[in-house]
Amino acid sequence: MEIKVQKITGKEVAFTSDFGDCVGTWTEDDPDPGRKYTVEVTIPEKVDVAVLHESEEKHCVLETEEDAGVHIVGQLEDYEEDGFAVLRLEESIICFDTDFDEQVEQLHGKFIELRVAGITLSSVGL
Repeated sequence: MEIKVQKITGKEVAFTSDFGDCVGTWTEDDPDPGRKYTVEVTIPEKVDVAVLHESEEKHCVLETEEDAGVHIVGQLEDYEEDGFAVLRLEESIICFDTDFDEQVEQLHGKFIELRVAGITLSSVGL
């Protein structure tokens, strides 16, 4: 995913992307404000299936909420029996782990939304 760094506070990076304005934890050396980066977005904690549900929105979203959580909307591309999930945001993906749930499996191919405490960002190139 391509992002543009807006502001850095410690390891927290405020950025913009095609999907909205968000904040994430940068896992490497500090990025340069104003610069664009191609990053891998990761949800570091196991996601509780109770926060996964079909979205009324039919477009991708990645934005920080007022309570400092992160709101994500994407298309559920893959969901494995071990709870590993792949969420597609247009040309990008976000992978995360859950406890397997058949109700989530039924959302395969649909837009889902979730709210998580935070995301991490790793640069994957120039």
